[in-house]
Amino acid sequence: MAKTHLPQTLGERISSLNLAERLATLTTGYTPDPPKEFQEPTYYDYPVLQEPLWHWEIYWYFFFGGLAAGCYIIATIASLFASPEDRVITRTGYYLSLLAFLPCPPLLIKDLGKPERFLHMLRIVKVRSPMSMGTWAVVVFSLFCGLSTAIQAARDGILGRWFVPKLLAVLPQGLLALPGMFAGFFLGSYTGVLLAATSIPVWSRSRLLGAIFLSSAVSTSTALITLVLHIFRAPASVLHKLDRLEWAALLLEMTGLLAFLRGSGRAARPLVGTGPKEQGAQFWGLVLGSGLALPWLVKTFSLFGRRSHNNLISLLPSLLVIIGGFFLRRTLVKAGHTSSQDARTTLWHAKR
Repeated sequence: MAKTHLPQTLGERISSLNLAERLATLTTGYTPDPPKEFQEPTYYDYPVLQEPLWHWEIYWYFFFGGLAAGCYIIATIASLFASPEDRVITRTGYYLSLLAFLPCPPLLIKDLGKPERFLHMLRIVKVRSPMSMGTWAVVVFSLFCGLSTAIQAARDGILGRWFVPKLLAVLPQGLLALPGMFAGFFLGSYTGVLLAATSIPVWSRSRLLGAIFLSSAVSTSTALITLVLHIFRAPASVLHKLDRLEWAALLLEMTGLLAFLRGSGRAARPLVGTGPKEQGAQFWGLVLGSGLALPWLVKTFSLFGRRSHNNLISLLPSLLVIIGGFFLRRTLVKAGHTSSQDARTTLWHAKR
């Protein structure tokens, strides 16, 4: 038995790689042709672009920022339009938004290297600079996120019964949260716009990254709220509404991702391919497979079959969506490092 186990494992590995290659060709419309591409001119095969300096801090920042923005948007919509029974979504969303946002400033400052660099970025406003506008979005969002969560905490009696909590409790939470919701939309999408504004082919060939990051922020945030409310045994009707929102967000995210791959073509190879330093194995397995398609199918059967939310299996789709949202950002950042080193694709991309 021991002699047959290794060949079977290798055969399964080769089969999965072949499947990933077929999916890459099908979705991007591009088939690698090494002999032909080797004839394309380069400058002595040196990379044309400098490799990005972004590492683990950035994709964690993208992930937590998306969660914070998405939870805030969902909580604000629930506070304005939801029934009294759905107020638990507002409460949970605001608390989760603040908790998810707390790691963002340290991660951003860690990436910048020195805290004063973040402060220097607040000295000016450049409307055409995604970095400048993103910095201001973080600051504005933090103010509204903190205010909305403080109002919610005051109404829940967490801050006590003295003068300040009583004053906070009577403030119009939904009305004050509206500007913060627009800042949340910006925070959820600007990270994708920031990537698309670079010259790196896998990021900039298609202009859909902002929409993809925003839809991913909504899907992962809905999954997180659903997960928490499921643990605390929220009413089934509330969980069913969240399931519908998550189902729609997943469908929108998958559609955006497939459109992004088709629009990127050859440039998407570092993200979907299975070659050295390419992210295809994680992208197809953890992002599009178990992070999007599988949870969407489970949610589809659950919505049409009206299945109960009382079993632990119901937690799995939301958990997979959250993990997939993290690996979406991780694989995109890592694919950018690989893409920047591909001189031929960079020059091909520059001809458009």
